[in-house]
Formats: sequence, C-alpha cells, structure tokens
Amino acid sequence: MDEHRELNHFIGQATAASWPFFAIATIVFGMRTISRIFFTEASACWEDLIISISWVLDVVRMVTFQLALSATSRVDPSNFPQTVPSATFWGLFTCSWAFLSVTLPKVGVAFLLVRIFRPRPWIRATITSMAIGLFVVCIGGFIVCFVQCNPVAGQWDPYKHPETKCWPRNVQMNYSLVGSSTSAFLDLVFAIYPGFIISRLQLPLWKKLSTIGFMGLGVAAFAFAVVKVYSNTTLLGNPTLNELYTKALHIGLWNSIENDFVLIAACLPSVRPVFKACGVFSRTHFTASKRTRMNSTSDSQHSLKASSGHEPLDEHVIELALNRQPPRSMNQSIRVKYDVSLQRERTEPDGPTLPSYNFEIR
Repeated sequence: MDEHRELNHFIGQATAASWPFFAIATIVFGMRTISRIFFTEASACWEDLIISISWVLDVVRMVTFQLALSATSRVDPSNFPQTVPSATFWGLFTCSWAFLSVTLPKVGVAFLLVRIFRPRPWIRATITSMAIGLFVVCIGGFIVCFVQCNPVAGQWDPYKHPETKCWPRNVQMNYSLVGSSTSAFLDLVFAIYPGFIISRLQLPLWKKLSTIGFMGLGVAAFAFAVVKVYSNTTLLGNPTLNELYTKALHIGLWNSIENDFVLIAACLPSVRPVFKACGVFSRTHFTASKRTRMNSTSDSQHSLKASSGHEPLDEHVIELALNRQPPRSMNQSIRVKYDVSLQRERTEPDGPTLPSYNFEIR
C-alpha cells in the first residue's frame, strides 16, 4: 500500500511537471509557424514540414502520457484484472511512441543546421545521415514494442491471454538503451556544432555569446536524455508491478521533457520576427502621444545598439556572416550633386551655348 501511495504521489508530480513544458513548446512552435508564414519571404523548407509533423507527434505523446498517468492512478490492488490492462497499454504506448516523437525533431534540426551554416559536403552528409539513421532505428524500436508478444494484446492484458509468449524483456530494453543513448549523443552534437561555427565568425563578442546560447538549448535536452538513459537501466531484471509502473512513468516523464526541449530548440531560431512585430505593434498602438516623442529618442538609441551588436542574430545575419559580408544598412541613399551653369545665349556660328550639368554619385 505504501508503494501504491508513492506511485499516486509521483503521478501528481509528473502531471504538474510535464504540462508546462508542453505548453511552452506549443507556444514557441506557434510563434515559429506565424513567423514563417507572415514575416519570412523565404519559401517553405524541409525542416518546416518535419518540425510541424514533430509537433503533431508531440501532441499525441503528451495526450497518451496523460492517459497513462490517469489509468495508472486507477489501478486497484484488489481488482487487477479490470484495472491493470488499461494502465499497461497506455504506459507501453506512450513510451514506445517516444521513439518517434523524440527523434523526428532532430531530423528537422539537422536540416535547419545544414540550411543555415551550409557546411562542407561530408559534414552535411554526416549530420543528416545520423539524424535520419536514428529515426529509422527508432521506427524499428516502436515496431519491436508491439511484435514482441504473441498474441500482441497479451503483453498488456495477461489475464485474458494467459498463453501469451513473449521475447525476453531485456531485448526491448537493450534496444531502448541503444536508441536513447544515440539520441542523447545527437542532442549534444547539435547543441555544440552551432557554437563551434559561430565562434569563428567575425562578429562582436556579445553577438557570439548570445547566439551560441540561443542555439545551444539542446544541451538541456542532452541532460534530460542522460537521465532517461539511466532510468531505462532500472527496468532491467524483473521488477514488481508497482516498480514497473513507477519506473515506466519516470521514463515517460523524461521522454516528455526531452521531447519538448528538442522541439523548442528547433523552433527558437525562427521566432525573432514575431518578437519584432510585437514590439512595433506595442509602440504603435499603446504609446501615448506625449510619450511618443520620448520613445523616438529611445528608438534611435535602440537602433544604434542594434547596429553596434546588442541585438540577437537571426538566420539571415548568420548567413551574411558566413559569407563574410556585413549586413547592409537600409538607410543608404544616392546623393546627386549638380552644378548648372547657364550662360547667355550668344549668336555664334556653332550655335547657342547649352547649359552644362555635373552629376556626382556618392
């Protein structure tokens, strides 16, 4: 009974911890979508489609994780045949679905890094092949979760299918350890690679540090992935039913947090136009006429700061820096200096003297 109470206590903690991260990931994804549709002239790329599908997979994972939490909280030690199957099914489904929902955003990040930084062909091939290869391996892991028992339903409802025959449990666990370890490694690589490239660009120090931090959010996903790898090892052996539920839900929680952080890291580089548009809207519609004159000075100072390197970088500026081209100022103008000398017409054999013009373009 004490183990059952501890399990229910953890269910409440897992619910409170998982939903805020999912909400933040959804908001950031929405901002990225708005930015790409309304504030970006570039056409849709592969990572746009992949990240959109990744968010849909994350929604499915979050819903099934909540169903697993709710079903597990209803498990009654006095009535296992009626309460265990639902909890086992949703716990199995949400953990196996994470094979897809956690790894597909990494494919989108790989395409994003290749598009922004334009690495050498062998680096481009390595980045994309690692991400796609991991996703293919994890598709196999998702399938293994549902073919390891005969009949399939016997793994979550052994009371109705007592004749069920399954592979050894460690087969699935070893597969999960390989997939989660490789996933953690990619989180670290995709967080370090942008910093390595940006540190060599000819940019002010503040821009380098802020952009490295901006694009290195995957380090947090790596930390959560390492904890998840350790949690997977706790399922080796033959745990009791309460231990199995508790450890499986721990894995589901770390899957949830890692999934959301990877999705946030994939979306953040493209949300800056939305922040700029919100700033323009607030200055236009919510500033009084008296304060407008004061803000004009503040805006001019802000523009000076932006030109001196105190504003976050976007994808376009990074591409210009990679080409070693400084961003062009938008207030450049063409100045025309003219000197018109009119002379009185005189009757000469060559005809009248015409006005002379001298144009100088600066």
